[in-house]
Amino acid sequence: MKKTLLATALFFTSALSFANPAHINSKALSQLQWQDVTFSQTMKTSLSEQQSQAFTAHFAGTESPIAAYRIPANQGSLTIEVTSPILDKNLFVPSAVIFDSKFNIAATYPSSTFKFQEERGLKPNRLEAELNLTPVAGQDYIYLLIYTTADDLAKTTMVPHPAKTFAKATGKQPPAIPDIQVNHSRHGEMQVKVTNSQGTQFIGLPTTLFEKKATTQVGKVEQTTATMTMPTAKAVDMPVDKDTEAYFNQAVKKALKQNDINKALNLVNEAEKLGLTSPRQIFLKQVSSTSK
Repeated sequence: MKKTLLATALFFTSALSFANPAHINSKALSQLQWQDVTFSQTMKTSLSEQQSQAFTAHFAGTESPIAAYRIPANQGSLTIEVTSPILDKNLFVPSAVIFDSKFNIAATYPSSTFKFQEERGLKPNRLEAELNLTPVAGQDYIYLLIYTTADDLAKTTMVPHPAKTFAKATGKQPPAIPDIQVNHSRHGEMQVKVTNSQGTQFIGLPTTLFEKKATTQVGKVEQTTATMTMPTAKAVDMPVDKDTEAYFNQAVKKALKQNDINKALNLVNEAEKLGLTSPRQIFLKQVSSTSK
């Protein structure tokens, strides 16, 4: 089996859909003007139809404006907050893909990943998603590309009438008036904020480590992506004897040697509940060395 190095999130809880990697022009990607991300700062990118990119037609079904970000991959686990606010009754419905340092597709996030959030405080009506990722060693950057699709442009979104929102905020009964229909558009604004965090998705794991694969099809294009979930356990503050730690370390190594990723992840999770950190370090080191 040909080994493919995936650059980012191999662990998903949501359905994924995206074009075959062969249909994404890596040369076009390398020539894009990628915005360098500064941690903990919200980066805003204005989008308009005049900025549409021809290369997106192969996987988005249309020429779409894009927001392109270059994110440091040597800062540990990352949380990426992506927000698309409704502006002037226009809504840019995002889909996203993450590439590794060599522009291999790592993770895809269809528009269904981005959930509608009602206006609250200073935040307007918007679509929003939080992506949690953990880069492994050996990559300086990963890349986030945001675009919209022909399917999403053909739809609309209903948002609460401002009078209803005001009534809810003041504890009153919302009036019986129609909601407002907002058109999906190539015009909009993307807001991206990257912070360090405890991530659950790993960058750099080979697909050969995984036995279960989920296949989704969009039109005539098909993609296969490894699927698994690894919740981050909360460690307890209590001493653990060396024999217990050694047991978990050896058990994780054995599970990885047998390509039993599910078992290895469960062992890491259980170990962290006991306050042990070395099993996770062994897990990351082993899968990182396997991917080279």
